Amino acid sequence: MVMAAALLAGALRRGRAGGGARYFAGESLRRLVSTLVVAEHEGGLVKPSSLSALAAAEAIAKENKVSLLLGGSGPTLHKAAQHAASSHPLVNEVLVADSDVFAHPLAEPWAELLRSVQQKGGYSHVIASSTSFGKNLLPRAAALLDVSPVTDVTAISEPRVFVRPIYAGNALCTVRYTGENPCMMSIRSTSFSPTTESMPETKVAPITQVDLSFLNEVSSRKSSWVNLTSQDTERPDLANACVVVTGGRGLKSAENFKLLEQLAEKLGAAGLRFY
Repeated sequence: MVMAAALLAGALRRGRAGGGARYFAGESLRRLVSTLVVAEHEGGLVKPSSLSALAAAEAIAKENKVSLLLGGSGPTLHKAAQHAASSHPLVNEVLVADSDVFAHPLAEPWAELLRSVQQKGGYSHVIASSTSFGKNLLPRAAALLDVSPVTDVTAISEPRVFVRPIYAGNALCTVRYTGENPCMMSIRSTSFSPTTESMPETKVAPITQVDLSFLNEVSSRKSSWVNLTSQDTERPDLANACVVVTGGRGLKSAENFKLLEQLAEKLGAAGLRFY
């Protein structure tokens, strides 16, 4: 009986010690979290999808130190940087890459920029929105940094535990990232609501110019910007829309597709066609 009691007491002590170690490791990880958010901007303002990425950074850890990366050129870039500096209480720094090279969302130069910023900043997390730009950039930048990205995150349980859809969205999967830093992830902006908390007037993050000397080393350009063709509409962008109306072969004719567009306008939704 004495030996059994001693064994039981030892097991309980080891259990408490193991639990304490896990708790300590979790708290240490939260304290060491620092996040780089790759932000998009338009018209001198940070896009709503990037503000949702800031909300995701807050979900990772309340003590998160967040840097916001903006690229482009001209007055609109610097206006967007001013907006970013006061966009969220967690924003610790706004990094600005001012060059015509980043005026358009080409993944090749942006991936080199992201690698350079990460190597100098040593961030634990890198977040981009699941927009066409983010989906194009993140895998390329992750390959340059030799890590595996976690895509389409819809919820964050712990700094390295995420929920993402699988099987065309028919199931949700909880995944744990076990790789090296940085943990690179794209988030679905509709799953993270931007903060409505008012910023104190004195809380404005510093704006820092990014060292672009690495551009001299990138001699080969595998892509070039041609033009952008888009249709002006008052309906929300598909990536940020809370309601999406879709139609496919069942509508059968172009006249019936007009019904889809009329319904989308009534609901204030994004319209999407499948053929």
